[in-house]
Amino acid sequence: MSKYTFKPYRMIFPQLFEKEKKRILLHVKSILKIEHIGSTSIPDLGGKGIIDIAIATKKEDMENASKKLQELGYEFRPPFSTADRFYFVIDLPDLEEGKRRYHVHLTYPESPDWKGFIEFRDYLRTHPEAVQEYADIKKQAAAEAGQVGTHYRKLKEPIFDKIRSKTSNQSDGKSRKTND
Repeated sequence: MSKYTFKPYRMIFPQLFEKEKKRILLHVKSILKIEHIGSTSIPDLGGKGIIDIAIATKKEDMENASKKLQELGYEFRPPFSTADRFYFVIDLPDLEEGKRRYHVHLTYPESPDWKGFIEFRDYLRTHPEAVQEYADIKKQAAAEAGQVGTHYRKLKEPIFDKIRSKTSNQSDGKSRKTND
């Protein structure tokens, strides 16, 4: 199974997010905001088909929320986490794929990561020409990177920089990219 692939956008992605959002909200009570981010949150943008979820809680509640996510079956990934953002993965049963990967990015509303996730998603949702450009880059990166994640992300960096420069004019300039 190739990790770095490019699949077409599927109309089911928002429904999958909503279903998992409800499951998470039932178990993690300290959530302030929960948002669908990444490629599956952008209509017509293809990608790996991973459902990325950004969760904001108070900074002081992050450790407890982390424990609750792990109780739900999410695997905490310290190497991909920072002091301001905890990263988790889970594979859930899926009618189309057999199993589908979900990523959770746990942070707090004032963090540059949270702001970057939302700004990047919202920019793409309102700029269809950028969606096409990003899709082309993602296809090329999937074809060229093989299964080397660092190379895959490096090939996509120019589009993150381009969009970050456009959104940073509207915010504090500290936008972050997603792992998607």
